[in-house]
Amino acid sequence: MYGFKFGVFLNDLPKIMRAMPVTLLLTVSALAFGLALGALLCVARMGKRATLRRIGDAYVAFIRGVPQLVLIFLLYLGLPQLLKGIGVDMTSIDKHIYLTGIFAIALSAPISELMRSAYLAVDKSQMEAALSVGKKRFAAFRRIIFPQAFGIALPSLGNQVILAFKLTALAFSIGVADLMGRARIISAQGHGTRRLESYLAVALIYWGVCVLLEQANRALVRRYSRRVRQCA
Repeated sequence: MYGFKFGVFLNDLPKIMRAMPVTLLLTVSALAFGLALGALLCVARMGKRATLRRIGDAYVAFIRGVPQLVLIFLLYLGLPQLLKGIGVDMTSIDKHIYLTGIFAIALSAPISELMRSAYLAVDKSQMEAALSVGKKRFAAFRRIIFPQAFGIALPSLGNQVILAFKLTALAFSIGVADLMGRARIISAQGHGTRRLESYLAVALIYWGVCVLLEQANRALVRRYSRRVRQCA
């Protein structure tokens, strides 16, 4: 009878770890573009133009309501088919670039929401007071509003980093050999006899990295809060 083999587990662990650079690259690039897109969405949703606000709200509602796996298939398989009908060929685009864009889109909606919530949590009277003493609006935002909003958003932003890292586990669905993709390849090479070992290995890798990210975020929050108190 087949059972768990610790030796196979130890053998699979470093093999899966070799795909860590792919996963980290996807995480960092998706976060960078997701933050930029989320900031633009936040500005659009809080602007004075009603049309942009409605478009931004509809976009956020759609992205938050669609499962990420469905979004991957929709944009990776459906969008090229649609654009091919108007003469645009997307078959030459690398899968990693596709996934970076898709993950950035998936992250942009919650990032936009946390930015918006953090900005609204800062008392509006502080901006009014800064303007009343002659400060420019952008300078007041940069020196007064942004540091407070950033401190409020920092814990939730750390959660988004963890979410982005775990989101990359869906990269295997279109054939990218990230951590999860490598685990599936190793499992398939064993004809189904190494599933427990390989999936347990990848689960522990994800768990370990997420613990490190959580501890780093807590340390960053404590350091930022201490710096703000010293400045005050």
